[in-house]
Amino acid sequence: MARPSSPGEFWLSCQSNARDVRRHLEFWLDPVLLHVAWDPSWNRWKHLLSSKIEVDGTFVRSGRYKKRGDAWEFVDWETGLPSRLSVRLPTDFAQDIERARNTYCRFGQYSRALDQIRLCLEHRAIERKDLERMCSEVGIPGDFDVAQISWRPDYDLFFYRELSCRARRVYVFRDEYIFELEKSVVVETPQLGHATYVFAKPRDMDNFLTRYTKTTKTHIRRNQDNIAEQLGFLSRVVHGVSPQSWLTELRERIGERSQKSTA
Repeated sequence: MARPSSPGEFWLSCQSNARDVRRHLEFWLDPVLLHVAWDPSWNRWKHLLSSKIEVDGTFVRSGRYKKRGDAWEFVDWETGLPSRLSVRLPTDFAQDIERARNTYCRFGQYSRALDQIRLCLEHRAIERKDLERMCSEVGIPGDFDVAQISWRPDYDLFFYRELSCRARRVYVFRDEYIFELEKSVVVETPQLGHATYVFAKPRDMDNFLTRYTKTTKTHIRRNQDNIAEQLGFLSRVVHGVSPQSWLTELRERIGERSQKSTA
């Protein structure tokens, strides 16, 4: 069973293997197609790349067994034929690689200071400008993007960018981003399998942050001790397979009428 694949986003390893967990695809790329000299250091900083590549090819249906608990479960999979693959790279792919390498070096150079900042983020939400000031005080260059402090390898930049361009202020808390918008507050973990949490705009943002950082999303969903009402929780927008569908629903939830998409 063969079919052409639709363009998608993939993380690559130095073994030329890539997977798209949203579509259960797997394929192997010849490094020549990417015009990049791969070496063992690739896996150290690849999660800092923001580029997306488009891959077209023919995929054959396959599968594998995975053990879950005491039972084996068969999972459908599709594997690409290496000879049928073609790749289209963004024009700034080389620059993005250089940026990722430089960011990785900075993480190493200022690792102790960044570890202290992350420790602070475990207990309180810190506004972006305050994070930039904290970084400046320890000598981190001003062009360092503080959002990278909590960034994870499987985060999707699309979700972050769409909310960031709408935000009046951005806060970082643990591995989340809190966006103060015009009419609401949005808590985002920009990762597939998660959901965007939308809250009514509070009168006192500091009070909201204090309450939020002392609870959990499970407690919010269950309204434990009335915390959902205290925070003004409105709804969740699930990250589905279509980012544009997420964006359409998000715009409705935050009361946005005009189109503001960076896609």
